[in-house]
Amino acid sequence: MQRSFSMDFKFRSQDIMRGPEWANVRALYKAAGYSDSELKKPIIGIVNAFNEICPGHNILKEMAERVKEGVFAAGGTPVEFGTIACCDGMAMAHDGMKYVLPSRETIANDVECMVQAHRLDGLVLLGSCDKIEPGLILGALRVNLPTVFVNGGPALPGRMKEGNPYGGEYIDHSIIQQSEGALKSGKITQKQFDWLENNAVPTIGSCAMLGTANTMACLAEALGLSLPGCAAIPAVYSARMRISFESGLAVMNLVRKNIRARDIVNLKSIENAVRVNSAIGGSTNAVLHMLAIAYEAHVKFDINDFGRVAQEVPHLVAMIPAGSYVLLDFYEAGGVHALMNEIRSKLSLDNITCTGETLEKNLEIYGENRNNDVIRPLNNPVHTVSGIGILHGNLAPEGAVTKPSAIPAAAHNFTGKAVIFESEQDALEGIRALKIKAGDVVVIRNEGPRGGPGMPEQYKAMKLLVGMKLGDKVCLITDGRFSGSNNGCFVGHICPEAYDDGPIKYLRNGDVIHVDVDNGIIEAEVDFEARRKEGAEDHTRSVEGYLYHYRHSVASASLGAVIKTRD
Repeated sequence: MQRSFSMDFKFRSQDIMRGPEWANVRALYKAAGYSDSELKKPIIGIVNAFNEICPGHNILKEMAERVKEGVFAAGGTPVEFGTIACCDGMAMAHDGMKYVLPSRETIANDVECMVQAHRLDGLVLLGSCDKIEPGLILGALRVNLPTVFVNGGPALPGRMKEGNPYGGEYIDHSIIQQSEGALKSGKITQKQFDWLENNAVPTIGSCAMLGTANTMACLAEALGLSLPGCAAIPAVYSARMRISFESGLAVMNLVRKNIRARDIVNLKSIENAVRVNSAIGGSTNAVLHMLAIAYEAHVKFDINDFGRVAQEVPHLVAMIPAGSYVLLDFYEAGGVHALMNEIRSKLSLDNITCTGETLEKNLEIYGENRNNDVIRPLNNPVHTVSGIGILHGNLAPEGAVTKPSAIPAAAHNFTGKAVIFESEQDALEGIRALKIKAGDVVVIRNEGPRGGPGMPEQYKAMKLLVGMKLGDKVCLITDGRFSGSNNGCFVGHICPEAYDDGPIKYLRNGDVIHVDVDNGIIEAEVDFEARRKEGAEDHTRSVEGYLYHYRHSVASASLGAVIKTRD
């Protein structure tokens, strides 16, 4: 039964909807077919990142219709608008990747512009994939309205029982990039490679493994912005349509209770999300996004806070690339809330969520762990270390990021000599030409937020090395970033970046570099002050268009690569 609002109920759309002075606004809505009765209800923005390019977003058109039905059923009027959505997988390893992280800020700006221009009363965010999800959340936090986030859901995995490099039964999109290295080095045939291309991704949805897309969906649920169970539902399951409808109902409940985005996203919920990221072995990109979310939530939380909180929880869920499970397994085991129940002793439980109830209440209802092999208890972790590690040292005085859960144990303490590449493309050419050998530290620089610009992922370089069976014999370090699907020995987000005169700019071929993952250290046997006096060649690349503006506005990766939005 539809619930109505009394005429004295205050919601902001009515500021431009009531009285003769706002007849022009009502007339424009009526031109689009809205009735007087609809215009007296809360106007709920349905922010839809649907497009026909990204497989992770194909499902969003159908989901939006179910969300709108939920909003209508609960007494609101939904209005849908779109935003951009770039696919990391399609943008990988070419200049297009320079635009993907910057797109996060564009999406946030889109949300802010549309909401403020039209005085909307609440938001349901529909997105999938790496930068879209945090971009939508950043925008919602800026405008601080009642908000529910709904991700598009992971794809179903492919099956490969024999010869699966991850072990287990399932494979996903990331295996293709890894297999290119295997093909180049003669470890698999062209026929085997073609089979992987045609069978690794059998359905629409975000990548089936725990990349950044699924990481951020899980963290949105951990923050309390998504309904319990939402993150891991496969894109093609009917439950995804049901939770879309329920999210429409939920946002109206938040409007009635005046529970806003920044009531939900606060220091306690951010720390909870970081703990969840550690437990699932989430993407290194989560560091960038959680710092940005903290900034837009007006919460003081920096990279060192992230590192400190991350160490409180060990790695409990062995999903690809840090194990053999996929999101389907995680969903069937109970998903994010089942995991949170396992680590509830480490969590703040009194946070309000988009259900209108506290996290503690939600865990009582939705916290059943249905598979202790997939979601391990605290006393039986996959790894005793956190899924994410923050490193410091003379090579990264402002910090660097790695993923201990995805690094082979033998490579947690790595010493080798630097092989320098001034760009991602140079590195890919060098790796494909088989110029890298065991014991090397591959250095890719000039790929930070400002230097890239756009901090492109160095995903493919690491995947090629893994495919060549060098994942535990070579370390790759960069001022760029990595994908959530990366494995092997890697360190990204080295800050300051080369563009900002960071120490990485002054490394030379043959320099000895130490990476100690367990103790959080990255050091080079170099006198960087002496090197600065000697100088180094400038490899800054000229840019234009949006990337020009981005380069001159974006902050360091150690600050979340945010663009400042307030004094």
